[in-house]
Amino acid sequence: MAGFAGRAALWIGTGRARHGAAVATAAALATAVAGCSFDETRPGPDLLVPGTFSHAGHGTGDSPAAARPLPGNWTVVFGSAELSRLAAMTAHDNFDVAAASARILQADAQTAVSSAALFPQATSSNSSGRSFTPTTTRAVSAASGSRGTIATNSFSLGLTASYELDLWGRNRFASLAATQNAVAARYARDTLVLTQVAALANSYFSLLSAQDRLKIAADNLKEARFGLEAIKGRLAVGTITALEVAQQQSVVDQQLAAFPPLQQQLQQAKTAIALLAGRTPESLAVRGGSLEGLKPPVIPAGLPAQVIRRRPDVAEAAAILASADAAVLSARAALFPTVSLTASGGIESTALRTLLSPAAGFGSLGAGLASPLLDGGALKGTLDLQRGRDLEDLQDYRGTIVQSLVDVENALIAVQQNTEHEKRLAAVVASSRLAYDITRARLREGTVDILTVINTEQTLFSALDAQAVVRLARFTALSSLAQAIGGGWTRPDLLELPPLDGLAPVPAEAVRPTPTPAQGLATDGAGYTADGPKTAGRS
Repeated sequence: MAGFAGRAALWIGTGRARHGAAVATAAALATAVAGCSFDETRPGPDLLVPGTFSHAGHGTGDSPAAARPLPGNWTVVFGSAELSRLAAMTAHDNFDVAAASARILQADAQTAVSSAALFPQATSSNSSGRSFTPTTTRAVSAASGSRGTIATNSFSLGLTASYELDLWGRNRFASLAATQNAVAARYARDTLVLTQVAALANSYFSLLSAQDRLKIAADNLKEARFGLEAIKGRLAVGTITALEVAQQQSVVDQQLAAFPPLQQQLQQAKTAIALLAGRTPESLAVRGGSLEGLKPPVIPAGLPAQVIRRRPDVAEAAAILASADAAVLSARAALFPTVSLTASGGIESTALRTLLSPAAGFGSLGAGLASPLLDGGALKGTLDLQRGRDLEDLQDYRGTIVQSLVDVENALIAVQQNTEHEKRLAAVVASSRLAYDITRARLREGTVDILTVINTEQTLFSALDAQAVVRLARFTALSSLAQAIGGGWTRPDLLELPPLDGLAPVPAEAVRPTPTPAQGLATDGAGYTADGPKTAGRS
């Protein structure tokens, strides 16, 4: 507390003599609190971050030692120009992202409000008037014989200013808490951009999968109808019965029944894509294609410490925790007295012609000391409340870190297992197709029974559809892995704030957004956007 007491004593030494009582009180108070402890402590994160991910590099081609971050527009790694275009639309025009950008404006405005107490406050008071006084209430000479009223003019121009000496940092910590919340709002927007782009990618993969499965269903239907016609030909010569024809007809009907749910998946994927891109379904054309036309990328997970640094939600939780730390210190400082300086002055006259004369001036200076005595425990309760919130935000921060590592592990497991599953299903498809081709040849020869034909058909049809489903799961897992490692997000160094012990307010201009044409999306004064800091023009 020596530093705080010294600053108080420095100001006290400059006080005017006519404020001797207040100065003496403040000096006694500064001496009394000089031995107090102003420190606030809380537990640290205390998390043991592993050196590597358990499932990194297991059959994925991922080398943690050579991991490189994804590009900012990370969907380009899938090799689809349409997907990249839709992802860019989502990042800029998504309604939830636009709402998050509006919350940045709110947080910046709150920063300005919370920082106002750091600066002097001044108000002007200007007035003019004319008053009338009856002569019956004033002493009038009998000789004058005055009757009626006496009119008096008044003109006044005044200015009142006040400033609170932030000896304990209450206002500066409040400003820092609000500024950290503004930074957290930016990270929250970036987290939302990452989430919505990943959802867009998954919806696009679902659309491609539906198109693939519709094509498979059409091919299967063609094969089933071929088998039905061949069996009907054998019915005509009496080598099979009507029961066997009905069994093959059921295979055809099953393939026909597969179309409606796949059409539903296709159409609903298109509407989901339109919503994520901030468009109506009728105004957005999505061509699609095939999952086989995409290249499954190798997405390196990197090291856990790198992932923590590249996740915007972790950065958001850290900023929220820093804001809570500052709020605790501000609430702690509110327990101490406040010292304020006031000054007022102006000019006043009963005649407009003499308003600007030296004799019309007036003024006053003052200093005030306010110390909380009895408040019913409100200040102490506020401090305890902020301490509790600080501990809550600490646990949220710890949980976000662990969740980020769990997300990566789960995504790695899904990529590995779905890759292996797809390989094994490819072997099933190959053997099923061989069996079906042999059965089809024997069907022409009339040397195979209808039950064998039906079994080999259904086995092949199921294997082809299952392969398409697992291919979708693999691409979805790759998208989840990209999201889990933060996409291409990079923590902007220009948004780093000074430590709390600096007690320096952060100007609002440092984190004030500049609106862009895309649905109100924002970038800050340093040029930072959701895609990461710009490389040009940075100092």
